[in-house]
Amino acid sequence: MKEKDEKKENLKNEKETNKPKTEDKPSKSKEENKENKKDKLEVDSKEQNKVKSENKLKESPKTKVKKEKKSKKWLLVVILLIVLIVLALMVLYTSITPRSSVNNLFTNLKNGNKFMASLNIDYDGLISVLDSSIATNSGNSMSNLEKECFNELSWEITGESVENTNATVTATITTKNFRQVLLNWIEKISEVLETQDDISTEQNLQLLEESLVDENVDTRTTDITINLERKGLTWKVVINDEFIDAIYPGMTQVLDVMEQLSNEMQEENAQQQ
Repeated sequence: MKEKDEKKENLKNEKETNKPKTEDKPSKSKEENKENKKDKLEVDSKEQNKVKSENKLKESPKTKVKKEKKSKKWLLVVILLIVLIVLALMVLYTSITPRSSVNNLFTNLKNGNKFMASLNIDYDGLISVLDSSIATNSGNSMSNLEKECFNELSWEITGESVENTNATVTATITTKNFRQVLLNWIEKISEVLETQDDISTEQNLQLLEESLVDENVDTRTTDITINLERKGLTWKVVINDEFIDAIYPGMTQVLDVMEQLSNEMQEENAQQQ
């Protein structure tokens, strides 16, 4: 028994002696793994950044085009909104009531705003009553001559009546005495024709402007009933004899006399021949 125990003990010792020794390198292995992972992450990060920058360079023209398209769309939207707002204000401005339309008309005539005045009256038709060449020469804005026609205009609206698409507005209007304006004009033309055979349109209009600012021109006040018609969304003043007499007081009297004198002269010339 003793021998058996010794043999077992010897075998056990031999096994332990022959067992391979393990190296103690767990701490070193962990640090190396960490460093390797860190290096790998840095490499991967660099590669990803490189790929991103390359993609950015590749896609930059497309991105630029998209941005330009977006900015153009926004610009168009802003312009469209501005146009809609202006149109809405114009509709509101011109279509509230016949009374406000007449008030707007007189305000714009006095302030020299031809465009806005045209929303409530046939402006060229109104100004050509005085001289047809004014409407054809003035363009889109009032000339000094046109402004002088209305710069002393004042008014008081006293009533309003509306029936469907027709309306009337009663008012008291004060403006230049155009009877005196025309008499001054005729006198100036006569003086020019004493020294020359004919007179140009430009010279004729210049003499009319001088007549409008003459010191001896006073003002006249007229009570009037103004007729208006609904045209789409706006109320427009109807130009008739009563309105012309109120805007150009005394002018038709002078024109009637001039027409009568012209007819008499033509009859005399016909009899002499």
